[in-house]
Amino acid sequence: MSTELLKDALDFDLLADVFVTESISASPAELHGQLCGYLASGVGLPLEDWLAMVVEFCDVEAWKEAASRKAIVDLYSSTLTLFQNGEYALVPAIADEDAPLNERGVTLAQWSHGFLAGYGLSGQKKNLSEETTQVLRDFANVSAMQADMQELEDNNDNEADLTELVEYARLSALLLYSEHYDVQPDAEQKNRNQVH
Repeated sequence: MSTELLKDALDFDLLADVFVTESISASPAELHGQLCGYLASGVGLPLEDWLAMVVEFCDVEAWKEAASRKAIVDLYSSTLTLFQNGEYALVPAIADEDAPLNERGVTLAQWSHGFLAGYGLSGQKKNLSEETTQVLRDFANVSAMQADMQELEDNNDNEADLTELVEYARLSALLLYSEHYDVQPDAEQKNRNQVH
């Protein structure tokens, strides 16, 4: 599967539609952040465990639509492959460039909050490298900016700052993952075998 098709599974609007269909009030960005944080911690996360986490996070007893469950499975497998494949193409599932700047900022703060939660849920707390500690501290700062992000005005300076923050979050998640795993271009095939 191409990198672009993998990234399609991380589309914020697609996930938001799933959340609407399933009457889920949580944030899709936060859910994806939680997945990324858990995976980046170096602790394995089998698909069934991820699905159980989603059910708890989203407070759903059963999926109303089979397509919703498929979208959540695709989110997992695409995120895992994008972490593994060595192309550094993983992107946070946040509102895209067409959305107002403040919405993009809020969803980045939500994603960062989810990342911290996922990392914490993994139980990975011992022997954290200095880089990891700094990244987690930075994500905590971004997470705490949610109220400020709501007030973000559309202008070139804020656009540039937010773009830089998103890129930092993206690369930091990949950096933490690569501390625990070798990333390889043939990981997609291995991942496909693991998921099915």
